[in-house]
Order: sequence, then C-alpha cells, then structure tokens
Amino acid sequence: MKEFDPIIEIKNCAAILDNGAWPNFHDAIVYSFNFWRGDIRPDEDVWVAPTIDASLELAALEFPYVVDLRFHGCCHIHLAGFDHNNDIYWLSFSYEHRGFYTDGVTPLPPYVRVAFGGAPGRQPMLEFKCFSVEAVGRRDVSQPPCR
Repeated sequence: MKEFDPIIEIKNCAAILDNGAWPNFHDAIVYSFNFWRGDIRPDEDVWVAPTIDASLELAALEFPYVVDLRFHGCCHIHLAGFDHNNDIYWLSFSYEHRGFYTDGVTPLPPYVRVAFGGAPGRQPMLEFKCFSVEAVGRRDVSQPPCR
C-alpha cells in the first residue's frame, strides 16, 4: 500500500502549508478536539459518519498560527493521557487495508490511521481511523475558532 502524503491526500491542504511545505506539528498546542457522533435519518436517506474537528496552534514555528483540521468518517477512537499538558509532539497519517468487496478481488478504500503523539516515549494521546482528512483553514493565534 502506498504511503500517505498529506500534501496530496488532505483536501484543501494548501490552506495550512508553511511556505509550501507540510507544517511541523512538534510542540503544537491543542486548542480543542471536538467529536461529533454523526447523524442518521433513514426517512431522508441521510447518513453522516462521525467527525473529529481539531484546532492546533503550531507554536514552534517562526510565525505561529492555528490550523483547523476535520476528519471524516471516524471510528476506532482511542483517547488516552490527555490532560492539562495539551502539547503534542507529532501528528502522523498512514493507510490501513480494510479488506475486499464481496467479489473478493476489489479492495475496499483504505482507512486513514491518524495519531497525535504526546510526550516522547509514551503512547499517542489520540488515535483513530477515518476515511478522509480536510484542512478547514489557518488563522492567526489571536483569531477565534472556525465554525
């Protein structure tokens, strides 16, 4: 399976790039993680999978800014070790194989495995699987969150 390249795979990623490069999330400050359970309305033929919105200040950059990310179709969510020390040291993405359609030949679209790393040597503070990632936007540290 190919490697996950955030510049190619993340929708609207140009909005958060740091001088054309994927930003450094080392020592990023978590402003918020918002978990939304999704919505199902069978009579309207609507199913919206759970989403996670993350707002992170990229504080270690020469010119810090806040990024807002949205993760679509989330599942297998594990949150651990998140407390008053809300720094993350890394953010990683990888693909995970999901199996095959009923024909046994055609592969299902892969999961995107996402992990937000806490202190060095410790387990990730948040990890989950999703189907797509979107960069909602970038803003100055003094601006209120995107909604």
